Amino acid sequence: MTVGRAASRRTRSARSLSLRARVLVGLAVIAIVASAAAVVVAVTTQRYLVSQMDQRLLAFSGPATGTGSGDKDDYPVIDRGTASGTSTPASNDWWNERPSDALRGALTLDGVLTVQFRPNVYSDDEWALPGIDPAQLSVDSFTYLTTETTGEPGYRVLAKPVRGGWEITALSLEGVQSTTRRLVFIEAVGVGVLLAGLGLVAWWVVRLGISPMRRMVDASERIANGDLDVRLEGASSGTESAALAASLNTMIGRLTDALSERERSQARLREFVADASHELRTPLTTVLGYAQLFRKGALSRKAEQTDAWGRTEAEATRMKRLVEDMLDLARYDAEPRMHLAPTDLTRAVSEVVNDAARAHPQVSFAGGGPDSVSPGMPVAVTAHVDGDRLRQAIINVVANAAQHGASHVTVSVSQEPRGEDQEVRIDVIDDGPGMTPEMAARATERFVRGDSSRSRSTGGAGLGLAITAAIVEAHGGRLEIASVEGEGTRVSIVLPQPQPEPEPEPEREPGPE
Repeated sequence: MTVGRAASRRTRSARSLSLRARVLVGLAVIAIVASAAAVVVAVTTQRYLVSQMDQRLLAFSGPATGTGSGDKDDYPVIDRGTASGTSTPASNDWWNERPSDALRGALTLDGVLTVQFRPNVYSDDEWALPGIDPAQLSVDSFTYLTTETTGEPGYRVLAKPVRGGWEITALSLEGVQSTTRRLVFIEAVGVGVLLAGLGLVAWWVVRLGISPMRRMVDASERIANGDLDVRLEGASSGTESAALAASLNTMIGRLTDALSERERSQARLREFVADASHELRTPLTTVLGYAQLFRKGALSRKAEQTDAWGRTEAEATRMKRLVEDMLDLARYDAEPRMHLAPTDLTRAVSEVVNDAARAHPQVSFAGGGPDSVSPGMPVAVTAHVDGDRLRQAIINVVANAAQHGASHVTVSVSQEPRGEDQEVRIDVIDDGPGMTPEMAARATERFVRGDSSRSRSTGGAGLGLAITAAIVEAHGGRLEIASVEGEGTRVSIVLPQPQPEPEPEPEREPGPE
């Protein structure tokens, strides 16, 4: 259980490392492995070269005359007489004439080395005698050892025990040391280049991969804390972090737009509730007031009662109309059911204008009245629409223009090309007081009215253009409002009119030839 817990802790510790730490740890492990491999190669190569030298020493030493078993009389140590410790090479012309880098000699038990053959491939000042301690040698078996000479390359020595001492064969380690130094230099350069490359890779990975991710994490934390103006920044284009940053920025932008729209919707909802409450409160107060007067007997005369009941009925009618308008808007907000059919818009506009001319005799209408002429109105414009609902939309716009002080109202129908299809425009132009740009931008919102006093003499509850906009949008069209304060207003109902698909030609029956 303890081992399992320790392994679990190590796993959690490894998982808790950041991506930057993992990359650096991985590159450090690679560097350590490469350095260790270089050391192993250098040591192995040196040992191999020394083993090769041992084989050469054995070949140079000649036949084994003394191996620690039997007599050692076959190879007597040269008698040096009264030599005082400085060895002198014995004369042997045939050996000296043969090129060799091996040193042959004999070592007495008291440590005196007598050189029989010296290397003849070096000059006299290029070599020195190996310093051999007899205590390191075995009197029973061959001994290989490495000796060092101050300021000179060392020797690899093979000592064979013989009578009175040891037979010595030595080779200079200069070649081994030179090869080892060259190998170490090459490996050092290689490892240095590898470490530099790893450092460059680490910098490149951290800069292009990890640092942008770190910045995105920091930016995400700020976004999580509510700062939606922050945008993520990735690396150069084409990288994964740049693509991720672009996707997240798009998502944040849409989220910001959704939250802004939600705030606007909530604000509109609060304004709608306040306006609806205000619009309903007035007629309810009137109805309640007359009911209380009647209950308390304050309306004793017949004329007063008739007037009270008439006012009560008018306010109740206005409440009913207001509620019906709000229900219509609610139905359009849900998925309205449209009964589309080919409709002659020219005739529908003419009917609306004729009705408006009778309802508002003080206003001069053009476009459909009995004594009016509509310049530019085509003979017939047909569109695939819901005739009843579109007629309601036109009535709302025309009535709105007539109720806001206009003396002239012109209504026209036209067709305009739009790519492969066409658009139908119904323009209602008046010369009324107009609206400010701010009010024109909000004209289709619910309960928005041009006057701030909410007097019933200047219009209704402010739902007419809202209902019109909902009807037009349900047809896939748009409502355009252009107004100049003091000059008048232009309201355009724009409806799409796709071209009908051509009917296939009937197949001709083959006739007699």
